[in-house]
Amino acid sequence: MTQIARKWRPSMSLVVALVCASLLAVPIVATLALQIGTNRLVNETEASLIKQAAIYAGAYVVAIEAGSPEAEGSLPGYYLPPSKRIFWSAASRTFRPLLNLRQDVVEPVRPDPVPTTERLDPRYLRIAPGLSALADNASRTTLSTVVFLDHQGIDLLAREPASFAAVPEVRQALQGDVGAALRWRSDAGTRFRLAALGGGTGFRVLIAYPVISQNRVIGAVYLSRTAPGLTEYFAGERIAFSVLVAVTLLSAAVVGTLLVRTMLRPIRALRHQSRAVAGGGHFELAPLGHYGMREIAELGEAVITMAGTLSRRSKEIGIYTNHVTHELKSPVTSIMGAAELLEDGHLSNEAQHSLIGTIKAQGQRMDLLLHQLRDMTRSRESLRGKPGRIREMLPEIAELDISLAPLDAVLPLSVAHGQTVLSHMAQNARHHGATRLELVWAGRILRLSDNGTGFADIDLGRLAEPFFTTRREEGGTGLGLAIVVAILDLYGARLTPVANIGGAVFEIAFD
Repeated sequence: MTQIARKWRPSMSLVVALVCASLLAVPIVATLALQIGTNRLVNETEASLIKQAAIYAGAYVVAIEAGSPEAEGSLPGYYLPPSKRIFWSAASRTFRPLLNLRQDVVEPVRPDPVPTTERLDPRYLRIAPGLSALADNASRTTLSTVVFLDHQGIDLLAREPASFAAVPEVRQALQGDVGAALRWRSDAGTRFRLAALGGGTGFRVLIAYPVISQNRVIGAVYLSRTAPGLTEYFAGERIAFSVLVAVTLLSAAVVGTLLVRTMLRPIRALRHQSRAVAGGGHFELAPLGHYGMREIAELGEAVITMAGTLSRRSKEIGIYTNHVTHELKSPVTSIMGAAELLEDGHLSNEAQHSLIGTIKAQGQRMDLLLHQLRDMTRSRESLRGKPGRIREMLPEIAELDISLAPLDAVLPLSVAHGQTVLSHMAQNARHHGATRLELVWAGRILRLSDNGTGFADIDLGRLAEPFFTTRREEGGTGLGLAIVVAILDLYGARLTPVANIGGAVFEIAFD
């Protein structure tokens, strides 16, 4: 037996499990998407801090320039090159996102300011209290931490002079650029990176914004704030998130139930039926109580039809085998007996001629039987043809007059098949002594009536059975009507003998 190549094919149970797992993965994928969205929250925090820093820097400049430059001397600080002067003197300034959580490395915790021997300029000491009050009032709303630095990076509000000049983002701001960094809030973030990044609250966004007056960087505003995390997002959207989880779980359950009911169970039942067919148990097949989907129902009907066909073929093969064996046994026995007698050689010429005639007759009977069996096999394997006119199908049988009404009738059989059917029907009528055969086409029924001896009522139910014949002594094989039935089966037609006093009457009904 040829075996199917062993290739990996997922089972229906695995497919159902994968579908349900895919549905259950929706919240996980959504969470991952929100984690990726944390980067957007970082950018929003960055943009907010830059706007705050611009306001603080504006207040810083106004406070510095409110003093008397003539008395205090020119302003200190880094003098901007032409390219930077153009940018900072423009009517409006636009800043592109400086931070990218998916690409930038989260830096260590912000370092503490370094003590310094440098001293603040008196002008910075004068404006420090006002800036401190501004920061205290604004931070209650902005929730950000602000540090004001002079041109050296010294904290204006520190009790003892301390400098942030060594911090990279501050150093960048003191050179006339906006500095930005992502830093861990504490050392715990460096140890639990995945959890901290997943929550989005393990790090802070830091912005160092230059304070520019008279084309000099006279100081910097150093702000920091923790970006909104997923916990805050879920806290505000917990009802929507709970609904999402509930709907996803419900959808997974519904889809899983539908897949099991409409696909898994029917296909398993069809698999059992197919195995029953393969094991020879197809005689007991019955339609399933539930097929699930239309396609599976069609598959189930095809399996039952296949089982029925196999059942009929199996029965027919058994019947044909038994009958062919029986039908061939008699002529073979006669031929062998005649051959044995001829071998003795003590027979008269008349007896020898008689035995030779017996051998020829039985050989012809065997040839006729095999020829009709071949015709029946071909009839079952042939294809349906286009309808043809009945008058083109009528056979010519000696001493049998065939009439047709109406003359232009069209039969739902091909001309070739129609010729075979009507030839067998006409020969059957002639063998039973008929001299006249009438064909009448009405609606979807062809009625054939002859004036022969007809059939006994007891034989009507067996006339179409293979090998059943009422004239076995005359050489009948019982395959003529069986061939007719085999051809009519191709067209969904039925041959029915009708009880009649006198000749035989048959009706061929087409669906």
